[in-house]
Parts: sequence; structure tokens; C-alpha cells
Amino acid sequence: MKKIAIFLIIIFNFCSAQIIDIKNIKETKKHLKKYDLVLFDLDNTIMEPVQQLASDQWFFHQMKSHEINGLDYKKALDQTLAQWYEVQAITKVKLVETDVKDLIEKLQNKNTLIMGLTTRGVELSLAAIKQLDSLGIDLLKTAPKKEKMYFETGSFYNKGILFTNGINKGKVLENFFKKIDFYPKSIVFIDDKLHHLNEVKNFCSNSNIKFLGFRYGYLDEKVNNFDKTISDIQYKNLKNIISDKAAKNMIE
Repeated sequence: MKKIAIFLIIIFNFCSAQIIDIKNIKETKKHLKKYDLVLFDLDNTIMEPVQQLASDQWFFHQMKSHEINGLDYKKALDQTLAQWYEVQAITKVKLVETDVKDLIEKLQNKNTLIMGLTTRGVELSLAAIKQLDSLGIDLLKTAPKKEKMYFETGSFYNKGILFTNGINKGKVLENFFKKIDFYPKSIVFIDDKLHHLNEVKNFCSNSNIKFLGFRYGYLDEKVNNFDKTISDIQYKNLKNIISDKAAKNMIE
């Protein structure tokens, strides 16, 4: 009998935690009303830079380039982060899809709990908030916590956004819930990166929280077609970042 009970618990956890691939944010709508808390990643999910420079894909290109040039992982990461802070402080952003903003506002109007969950750290938190403000998005409206919070790990919560500082998103989310004494029965998480979705999925499975993840692939083609030559030209013109089209014309 005990073995049957354990088996049923495993089956329940498996069935109540899944990840679905989507290409358009509209595909989430029919699911969201069934969940207590909706989490949004920021970069390449809600917003993206108006040019290739400062994009997620640019970050990983820089990281790889530094390693190819002989830097070890830590030094390559430090160098890339320094450049990342520099460009994020000045870049303009746009919505990945206009429907993303519409979805957030409709959920907030229904008092659905919403918050952001990003790998950005404290150093990039103000830039992220400023960028979201420029798009007319306020994730604090129906967030589960209003006040700022700091964590020993370097993670940070502000304006309805949990900044994980590059730490496992599931573990930081778990610490956040413990600290505010809040445990939702169900969570939806929308992120463009599968490994972050799995981090939160694992936490939810271990905590008996119903989970639905959306691997958001709207920008997949753009990410795969990233042109480092264009971003290199843009990086050399930081005082007045030129558009992708202008950079391409320079190359031609």
C-alpha cells in the first residue's frame, strides 16, 4: 500500500509539472487563469534591445570570444559583465511582442499575482527597471511583495522583480517564498531559456507546487542569426549607437 501511495505521488508531481514550447505569447492565454502566480523572465521574453548590441545573444558572443582569446571562465565572465553593465546603462529597448504588454496588463487588471524573475543582479536592476518603465510596464502592481529585499547570496528583489544574480532561479525563488512566508499552489513561468524553466520546475516538483513552464521561442531565429560583425561596429560607437541597418550598410 505504501509503494502505491509513493507511486501515485510521483505520478501526480509528474503530471502537475510540464514545459511547453511556444512561438507566440498568445499561446499562453488559455492556461494562465488556472494558476496563482505568473512569472516573467525579462530579456528576450518581455523586452529586447533595439539593436544587436546589448542583447542576450551578444553577451554570450562576448563571453565566448574572451575565452577563445585565452581568458579562463571567471576572467571571461568578469570582462563580459563589465561590458554588459556598460551597454545596458545606455541601450534603448523595445517589446519582444506588443502582446506581451497587453497580456501583463490584462492579468494585472484581474489582480493576478505577477512578478519578474531574471538572472540580472543588483548592478543591472536599476537599468532593468528603467527599461521596463520606458515600455510602460510596472511589475509591482500585483506582485506578492511590495518592499525591497536583499539576500545573502547577492540576489535582490525590487519593483516586483526578483534579480537572482546568476544563481539558480528555482533556489532563489524558494528563498524568496520562505522569506515572505508565501507559498503559491501553482506557478506559470515564461522564459526563453529551457534550463531556467527546469530550475523552477524542479523547485516546484520538490515543493508540491503545480507548475507550467513556457519555453518562449519568439526570438529563436533572431538569436540563431546573430551577427557579431554588426554588434562589434555598434560597440565601437557607444556614444551614439547606430542601428543594425546602418551597421550593415557600413559593412557592405
